[in-house]
Amino acid sequence: MLKNLLHEHRRSLAVKGLGVLDTPAEPSFDRFVNEAASAFNAPIALLSLIHNEDQWFKATHGLALSCIPRDSGFCGHAIDHEGALECCDPQNDPRFAHLSVVTGDPFIRYYIGAPLRMLSGIDVGALCVVDTITRSPASADQRAYLLGLARQAAMVLEGRGDLWRAGAAA
Repeated sequence: MLKNLLHEHRRSLAVKGLGVLDTPAEPSFDRFVNEAASAFNAPIALLSLIHNEDQWFKATHGLALSCIPRDSGFCGHAIDHEGALECCDPQNDPRFAHLSVVTGDPFIRYYIGAPLRMLSGIDVGALCVVDTITRSPASADQRAYLLGLARQAAMVLEGRGDLWRAGAAA
């Protein structure tokens, strides 16, 4: 329990240190969700950050939201997960069947998310692809591509955080 609390505290500090919470959309992050949606031919892709009890969206494709409760989404499960977390039928998965995004609008029927892992090893969020229809598992190439995009997005987040911290120190 204490280990979990310390880990979540480190995650919170890492997300705050990026300087992106509650900031407007930026093309450098929009690119990742647009490419992820295209690679999967999916209507929705999201770049989310997990901060305390919230899942905050830095970039979205196909869905207009900025923040949801962490326990209402999938990405809290994708963080601290090796590789990509995929669910081809959330309605029949006990981890997700009760979520309001599954039982109600947008009626998610497929999810795959790759963690956004910082150089420190802390996962701050996920790059995910979502569909409103049940799908077959992603191909090995699609998984590898999503994981690569997530690594790139994490590097851009770290660079953005470095710039923000340098500006705050000036």
